[in-house]
Amino acid sequence: MRRAIVLLTICCSSALIANEKGKLTAVQTLEPELSNSMPIRQPAQIKSTPAMSASSAQPVAERQAPKYNAFTGRVVGNGVRLRLQPDVESSIVKELSKDDWVIVVEEKNDFYGIEAPSDMKAYVFRSFVLDNVVEGTRVNVRLQPELNAPVIGHLNTGDKVNGAISDQNSKWLEIAPPKNTRLYVAREFIEKMGGPELKAVRDKKKTSVVQLMESANAVSQAELSKSFDEIDFDKATANYKLVIQDYSDFTEFAEQARNHLVELQECYLQKKISFLEAKANKLTRQLTMAKEANPALDIPVEVAPLTDKMKSWISAEESLFLVWASQHPARSLDDYYQEQRTKAIRVSGILESYTAPIKNKPGNFIIRDRDLPRAYLYSTKVDLEKFAGKYVSLYVASRPNNNFAFPAYFVLDVVDGS
Repeated sequence: MRRAIVLLTICCSSALIANEKGKLTAVQTLEPELSNSMPIRQPAQIKSTPAMSASSAQPVAERQAPKYNAFTGRVVGNGVRLRLQPDVESSIVKELSKDDWVIVVEEKNDFYGIEAPSDMKAYVFRSFVLDNVVEGTRVNVRLQPELNAPVIGHLNTGDKVNGAISDQNSKWLEIAPPKNTRLYVAREFIEKMGGPELKAVRDKKKTSVVQLMESANAVSQAELSKSFDEIDFDKATANYKLVIQDYSDFTEFAEQARNHLVELQECYLQKKISFLEAKANKLTRQLTMAKEANPALDIPVEVAPLTDKMKSWISAEESLFLVWASQHPARSLDDYYQEQRTKAIRVSGILESYTAPIKNKPGNFIIRDRDLPRAYLYSTKVDLEKFAGKYVSLYVASRPNNNFAFPAYFVLDVVDGS
């Protein structure tokens, strides 16, 4: 009778185990994204001995690896590969750019283990997430929303996620990588910058420069959409100059700001030229009508021989004269330059030809004093080429410098040209 009971118990236990195995197989079939990397372990048979005691667990704690001193690192190369494992044969997650900053949290062989970049996206199968809470053990987190994409981490029951349905595959949620995700980069491409908290400071500053650049672009476009006489050029350029001055450590943004400043200056000068041409054309029509009504009004024609450099400034001088003539009826070009002489100043230095192929330059000569540039010069009255390389004293009248570095002058007379 006792033997029958034992046999019955063994049969029932075997059936129960077989039933549990069947359930396990069914769960794995229904949940393909559960990781099978951890095998099911049977409870170990612990044999009690008189020698075992609570103190026998203490050496295990003592053998724990010391905590790694995390730090902020800077990438010192372009196209530096970020990998899934500390191995040159491991899958490449992305490429890091020069001056990217990362948090290093471990070291393996010739690689640093880093936290996942803040702009990195990860994906989890939607079936395992209900109301932003994970339901499943060791649920795979993948690099792309597809079953054959590399696994970069795992989530477990109760983990909370903030996700959005992937645009690429609606069966997946796009989430931030789990906090314990580790990716690897070769040690030789990382320069230690400071403690792990330094990256947060850097990220905050980067957010500020991004916002400043967006504001600079918006303000400059708004100003350039106005008519020339309404443009506030200082306002249009202020934020770009701030980026260059205060965020020079963000070389990419500083370079963008410099390029935008150049483009902005060119657009501004083009609008200025168009504005002056339109104004000069209007004044020409008015003067023509005035001359028809009053033949005494005369604009003398320059009869002295003019060089090509002198001729290139005739239209600019005529435009300035027409603006002046609109406020001084029945006055001639000679009267205009006579008035200019009453306001003239004297400048001295070595005269040099300025031949740089720069658009809208405010003169084709430069005067230097103690080897430093002092002003741009041009003239339709004096052939300055004859005095190039000589020390000169000149009587000059102020002219627009087109936002260049030094003042610009029109040369009225040469006082000394030794």
